[in-house]
Amino acid sequence: MDSIKNNGLHSQTEHTTIHEELLATKISIIANAFVNTNNLSKNDFFSRVFETAFILIPEAQKGSFYELEGEIFRPIFCKGYDFGLLSQLAFSKDEAFIDFESSPNQMIDAYQVNIKKRDDALFSENQIDIFKQLGTYSDFASLYAPIKFDELKIGLLCIENFDEKMFSETSRLVLKIFAQLISNFYSLKVHQERENKRYKEIINALVSAIEVKDVYTEGHAKRVSDISLKLAKAMNIPANRLKIIETAAILHDIGKIGTPTEILNKKSNLTKDEYEIVKRHPLDAKKILGKIEGFEEIVNLTYMHHEHYDGSGYPEGLSGDEIPIEAQIIQAADAFDAMTSKRAYRDAMSIETVMNIFREERGKQFNPAVTDTMLRLFTE
Repeated sequence: MDSIKNNGLHSQTEHTTIHEELLATKISIIANAFVNTNNLSKNDFFSRVFETAFILIPEAQKGSFYELEGEIFRPIFCKGYDFGLLSQLAFSKDEAFIDFESSPNQMIDAYQVNIKKRDDALFSENQIDIFKQLGTYSDFASLYAPIKFDELKIGLLCIENFDEKMFSETSRLVLKIFAQLISNFYSLKVHQERENKRYKEIINALVSAIEVKDVYTEGHAKRVSDISLKLAKAMNIPANRLKIIETAAILHDIGKIGTPTEILNKKSNLTKDEYEIVKRHPLDAKKILGKIEGFEEIVNLTYMHHEHYDGSGYPEGLSGDEIPIEAQIIQAADAFDAMTSKRAYRDAMSIETVMNIFREERGKQFNPAVTDTMLRLFTE
């Protein structure tokens, strides 16, 4: 008798060990798949979620994710379903959880429900018709997990099986992990959006400080940034460099905060001494921006935006490839906007005149490739 009990206990222990090892293996796979998701788009993130989930949850046949938009849950991703058909489904906050166990205090977890038949009284005729076309009207099992953020349900992750199979406990725990990953993803995106907003507010505040001093350069920083991005994209500069270019371009004149207002707004030509004072602004920019953590590349680009391709620029007299291509793009954009804008000492130049100057200065003040791109963009 004791032998039978011991054998039973041994079998149970062995089963538990196998279950734990299987779960550990699957957690390891998930960890490797989601080690770097900070820069993934929402679509790419959910694509990875479902691809990995369908590998690790053997009962999974179809799945979908609903996101809360205002007061309505709408599908934003699916696997196995016709998304065009699925996207016609939309549920209120209450409707989304009609068939599922749910409570206001529900923690992030995964739950299983077997649906023999939808209750027609709880849904519209159109919803019932779509359920039937999707195969989710009757006789299926759903493993689901509400997604929460700041104590609010913001999404619903569902995995379905249509072969009357029960989802295993391992599968339930795996889906719970995915639910937590999704919750973390949304938390990260919200944090990034807040940080980006704060970042832009700081940048705009710095730019405004310059424009208050120099009435003729109002909007100049934004225009230089826009032109720089236009040039960079046309030159196929890698996408991960565009944000750096945009920020450096909008801050390129930040050093002019230290330039006397009477020099910035002088209506006649600058004297040699006054010009030497103006030429200090890249160094002043370096001092200001150099104190901001993570701005190292931006500092370099703002510092070099007056360097010329032939070495005749300032502050270092760099030439050719010594000047980062991003700085050469900003330099050309800055010159273009300066020439096509009204200044205290002259009227705005025509595009035709400015393009002729770029042709003349190709390989001198301006990088040949940047010049050719500028001509293509503004003469065609």
